[in-house]
Amino acid sequence: MTTPQPAPAAPLALKLAIGLGLLANAGLAILLIAISGFVFGGPEGANGEASAVAGWGSTLAISILAPALGLMMWRRGRRDLALAMVWLPPLALVVGALVVL
Repeated sequence: MTTPQPAPAAPLALKLAIGLGLLANAGLAILLIAISGFVFGGPEGANGEASAVAGWGSTLAISILAPALGLMMWRRGRRDLALAMVWLPPLALVVGALVVL
């Protein structure tokens, strides 16, 4: 019986792209938490319309869960999928900002 071979080491550029994506996601999560009081009128943060609070909460959950699941894919050797999952929320923010402007 043969043992599975470990995946080859990732190139430095790929590691840097994942690291920057994680920092971008952390910044997005911090931004969402920091301005939620201004958007929903108070430090409680859930005084707004129910659909707006649900949308805000799901956006925050995606900005936290997508990189976490991306890191799981990285550990399993699916580096292409990990890179896509880590960069999905920041790119969606950029596209959303361009659509609004």
